[in-house]
Amino acid sequence: MNSENIIHADGTALKQAISANEVVLVDFWASWCAPCRAMAPLIDRLASEFPAVKIIKVDAERHEDLLSEYEVQSLPTLQVYRSGMRVEQLRGKVPYTLMQRALQN
Repeated sequence: MNSENIIHADGTALKQAISANEVVLVDFWASWCAPCRAMAPLIDRLASEFPAVKIIKVDAERHEDLLSEYEVQSLPTLQVYRSGMRVEQLRGKVPYTLMQRALQN
């Protein structure tokens, strides 16, 4: 993962990124989560395909306090924000085409 538009964030950085960027994809993940690990290369691919999208990765173990605040009930959870508003939430291992569609809408 060497993309400039992917960052790892805590709660403060997450809020700043959501408010400061037009389109943000938030990836709530954990190292022990097999579907999270399986989706990691797809997230990297999204970063290449959608360079204008800021991708924020939140480690659910390190930032457990954010899970209830952002209504994360399972991992992985992807959330798409446009102009600071959540417009999409994808739970579990989802196909790449569904991730693409969420960013295109």
